[in-house]
Amino acid sequence: MAGTGSANIFYIFSDARGSLKENKGTTALTSFTLGFSLAIFSLFAFEITNLNTVVKSWGDRTQVIAYLKDDPGPSPEALKEKILRMEGVRGAEFVSKEKALGELRLELKGHEGILEGVDSNPLPASFEIKVHEEYIEPARLASIVSGLKAEAWVEEVQYSKEWAEKLASLLRFVRLAAASIGLFLAAATLFIISNTIRLAVYARRDEIEIMKLVGASDTYVKAPFIIEGVIQGVLGGLLAMGILAAGRAAIMGQVPPYLRFALEMPYPVPLFIIVLAASGVVMGVAGSLISMNRFLKV
Repeated sequence: MAGTGSANIFYIFSDARGSLKENKGTTALTSFTLGFSLAIFSLFAFEITNLNTVVKSWGDRTQVIAYLKDDPGPSPEALKEKILRMEGVRGAEFVSKEKALGELRLELKGHEGILEGVDSNPLPASFEIKVHEEYIEPARLASIVSGLKAEAWVEEVQYSKEWAEKLASLLRFVRLAAASIGLFLAAATLFIISNTIRLAVYARRDEIEIMKLVGASDTYVKAPFIIEGVIQGVLGGLLAMGILAAGRAAIMGQVPPYLRFALEMPYPVPLFIIVLAASGVVMGVAGSLISMNRFLKV
């Protein structure tokens, strides 16, 4: 193909624009297919992200409670600093004897008679300790507990081993399910898009064959389709955002309050729009390349 580089670029963009105008139906079909596919994939990402957040919040409730001896020696502030230096610990809250008794009275509201006759405060001071997410694993949590038990100022350490095991298993399941289903949806989306774009490529097979006959390179032939893929990807990403917003507004009122967390937007809206449009572009370009490679090999 004769001509300067600028002329070639002008032709490529002109060809892409002309193809979009002449094949409005195929362009719309591809954009809608990409939009619905991305909407389904995004909905799955929402559910997994929100579910993972909820599961992590359960992990926040997983606490190790270290009960102190009557005379632990160092001040609560010094003990807290020592606990926070322990590997795996991300937070520690001191609960004085007085605060523990106050919380017990609140829990026994209406049954205060149980505490009648108790002259002194029988409850020990304690530290409620939270660990990093990766330390919810039973074996690693047990290492923190062992370290606390070895301290001279600790009377007893309490934690729920069974709950930690179940929570760790649930976290592993959520992550494995997210990875497996996410890969499947991504592959299915790419398959649908590439085959939809292939229809457009097939409709222009005569034009492509003529270009090849006069010496056009594969890259030169692919370029207009890649540009079309970019435009269709952006349109598909914006359409997916519209589908998600409309769907959420339509069903939010029908969802019980305790399940509405699943429909919450887990990401900043501007960032999500950018990511969705970028994902559409990636899918559109990938679909165009896959379709063109198949066609040019035939």
